[in-house]
Amino acid sequence: MSKPTKRSPDPFIVVFYIFIGILMGFFVAITLRIAFSPICSANTQHVCVVDVGSIVGLTSAVFGVAATLLAFLGAFAVAYWWATLDKRIEKRANKLIEQSIQDQDAKFQGQIADNVKVFDAKVAQLEISLRAVSKEIVVSTALLPPWDIEEWAHRLLAVDSSSEIALQLVISYLREVDMFLPNPPAPPKRAGLYLAPSDDIHYFWDKALEWREIVKGQNNPEYLRRR
Repeated sequence: MSKPTKRSPDPFIVVFYIFIGILMGFFVAITLRIAFSPICSANTQHVCVVDVGSIVGLTSAVFGVAATLLAFLGAFAVAYWWATLDKRIEKRANKLIEQSIQDQDAKFQGQIADNVKVFDAKVAQLEISLRAVSKEIVVSTALLPPWDIEEWAHRLLAVDSSSEIALQLVISYLREVDMFLPNPPAPPKRAGLYLAPSDDIHYFWDKALEWREIVKGQNNPEYLRRR
């Protein structure tokens, strides 16, 4: 929220206050002059005689002039205030509207940022779930004869180059190699009877090496440890 700016004083108001101060100074000076040095008139003997009526009249005149000037200045101030009221209201309203727009924009940006965070979290969670499902599909498909799923494996790697299918094919072809050994380390795990594309152990060994190179190209430490 932006801080309110300082309002600079209106020059006309400053002049108005200065003029009132000057007027009040003159009024006080004249009043003190009358109070401490009363006005008198000389008689035939050249003696100063205090004329009460003259003092009262002069004092009334001074008060009248001061009241007239103050009334004039007050009327001028009120007229000026009304003349600039629309501009001041418009200026104040514009500031309030601008401040409200800025506050609403900041609030809206905050809501967008929060929604983006929530959306990113859901997307990340969905990606984890999809990867888990994809892994289950790959592992299940790898139970089929490896030569039957090679074409599908290449299409999958074209879409997802980090797929585990390449590693599963290496394992499947090595399992076929084990079947040619006199004492295989593990019993055959074929799901059923199927025709192999070759009866040469080198064929399956070369296929295992071929998919091993693909696994190395994926540069996945987990895959490299497992192979």
